Amino acid sequence: MYYKKHNEIPALPDHIAKACIEYGESMISNNIPLVVKYGSYETENKNSIAYIPAEEFNHPSYKKSGEVGFHWLPPEMSQSICDFYNEVNNPLIKNVIYFLQVVAGADFVAPHIDDPHRRSEGMLYLLKAGGSNVRTQWYEPKEEFKDLELANYSCIPKDKLNLVEDQCLEEDCWHWLNFSKIHGVENQESVRFALWGFSNWDFLNG
Repeated sequence: MYYKKHNEIPALPDHIAKACIEYGESMISNNIPLVVKYGSYETENKNSIAYIPAEEFNHPSYKKSGEVGFHWLPPEMSQSICDFYNEVNNPLIKNVIYFLQVVAGADFVAPHIDDPHRRSEGMLYLLKAGGSNVRTQWYEPKEEFKDLELANYSCIPKDKLNLVEDQCLEEDCWHWLNFSKIHGVENQESVRFALWGFSNWDFLNG
């Protein structure tokens, strides 16, 4: 499975969602570096499905991928989210700390996989979609590329892939996503913000 929408989980109160978005916008306007970010192609390992020759970066058809990154939410914001879901006694939200996920830098994020030891699957709460028809898409390698290496976080050229799932994620809603399968974002018009919660520290230490 690649994706599931969770309408049964209550949406965050407007004041909490708004505060998270305003925090993200302030981090951008103040040029605060992301805690973790990724979004690059492989230019050395020819056995990788993500490989493209370095000279292609200078070709007019080359389009730089946007980047996915994270900011820590301030402890009081993270706690307010936890408190709200404790109050409504929702069994799906059990996270200890929250990141603000930021997707920016271009009108698409190239297909990639996350490190399965850090984030193989999980729940995202979409705060700001970044456009009216932003698509989150999943892919599988074409037959002739299935035996190539699949490196974590490396951008994969779409001409090596077949599209297998296409979703437009709704704002103010929780979504389960499979991050271990090749996925990317298309049609992005502005910065995209989401919440991702986790209960272990391997994401940073892995």
